[in-house]
Amino acid sequence: NFAPRLALAYSPNFDSGFLHSIFGGSGKSSIRAGWGIYYDHFGEGVVNTFDRQGSFGLTTTLVNPAGFQDVDCVARLTGLTTLPSGNFCGQNVVGPPPGNFPVTPPTGFNDGSFAIYWGLDDKLRTPYSQVFDFSITRELARNFTVQASYVGRLGTRLLQEADLAMPLNIRDPKSGTDYFAAATQLTKAANAGVDINNLAPIPYWENLFPAAAGNLGFGPPGDPNDLGCAPGDNVSANNYTATQAMYDMYSCFAANETTALFVADLFCLPACSAVTGGQPFAYFDDQFSSLYSWRSQGTSAYHGLQFTLRHPMSSGLQFDLNYTLSKSIDEGSNAERINVFETNTGGFGDQVINSWSPKQLRAVSDFDMRHQINLNWVWQLPVGPGKAVGSGMGRIANAILGGWDLSGLFHWTSGLPFGVFPGGGWPTNWELQGLSVKTGNPGPVGTFIDSNGDPNIFKNGAGAASAFRFPYPGESGTRNELRGPGFFGIDTGVGKSWKITEGQNVQFRW
Repeated sequence: NFAPRLALAYSPNFDSGFLHSIFGGSGKSSIRAGWGIYYDHFGEGVVNTFDRQGSFGLTTTLVNPAGFQDVDCVARLTGLTTLPSGNFCGQNVVGPPPGNFPVTPPTGFNDGSFAIYWGLDDKLRTPYSQVFDFSITRELARNFTVQASYVGRLGTRLLQEADLAMPLNIRDPKSGTDYFAAATQLTKAANAGVDINNLAPIPYWENLFPAAAGNLGFGPPGDPNDLGCAPGDNVSANNYTATQAMYDMYSCFAANETTALFVADLFCLPACSAVTGGQPFAYFDDQFSSLYSWRSQGTSAYHGLQFTLRHPMSSGLQFDLNYTLSKSIDEGSNAERINVFETNTGGFGDQVINSWSPKQLRAVSDFDMRHQINLNWVWQLPVGPGKAVGSGMGRIANAILGGWDLSGLFHWTSGLPFGVFPGGGWPTNWELQGLSVKTGNPGPVGTFIDSNGDPNIFKNGAGAASAFRFPYPGESGTRNELRGPGFFGIDTGVGKSWKITEGQNVQFRW
């Protein structure tokens, strides 16, 4: 990995004029600039994925194939030496697969198909960053120094976990509309309560699902298994268009459009797509419902302005005061920490929600702090022999009153960003829910206690919920659009030292 470095330093020397008033004379100012490429180690998230789930391409112990048994059907053990071959629902209990390599997961409608797996991209590359800075330092009177700096960092090939098996966003060549846009049209119509009889044909559904026309669900017209979910639906009708039939299906799965697509794509209800000749698996992969893979596709950008006022210890005073104005942007901030999603809760842990549009998650980083102020100081109180106060005091008085110092740390930052989790619904990805989309003002953000005595980030939690909506198909939601409360901390101390011998001191700190 080629990692060049470049650094420049210049000390201006102006004897007179305007530039002399800014930069001073010889040795009073310095101008520095630097640039370099730095390579990162693979993040903790990669190790965590392998440790908890196993990953293709790494040493893996195969324990059991994909699939599950629910509490109603799970097989009962009847002896210490025999294993059941079937469960209470008449299904075969799949035994452990052979431990050979390579392993081919089941496909189609075979037991163990439509599984969830984790892996690594075979083209994974080392992430790297370009780091650059520019600073001007000026020495002032009375030992004060001021410095202004610009610091930047551009990350490339950063690790992100993407779902390689998410549903395809198939585009209709006749209308030019893709699946996400067509599904969003149905979702918006359902949210608006559009009567199914008034819904105009949408070319995407008419062109790619022509067999859906006249079929409203799991049985023939009039069958009690007809869905009847859309507003105004007459379950005995048999003259609905393909658009209306799909509208009825999608109305049954509000904010969960991937399930509607799953039913249509795997079970041809109301119809499978013409893309595969009316056969299943036009949109979904026939092996995996989700196949997560760490990939070298992320980017980041950090830009910061830093201002420092420094006074080294002289005349009994030392302090550093600095202010930082910065902004960090990325598509995910999770590769360097444990990924809570991989507990299989179906939540959101910075994975790419829409693998076809990963930049949807580009926003301020989870750790972005727009403003920071830091101050540290030590002040030797001017009390005692040779000081402004009590210069003539004796040894006993000096041992009690003289030689004290005050020290402290001050830290203030603006709040960290966060997004709002919708709490349900899978509109874009089969397993990842994504984030809510902000549509209004949720009210003040801070630390509040609700009527139950529980903390809440919003002053009015119920009212804030109305300011967000579920993401539409194809959307990932809005990441890190809000900011929590900032942090303020101050620590102070007082201290004094007493000299006992040449090499021994007693010190008091409080």
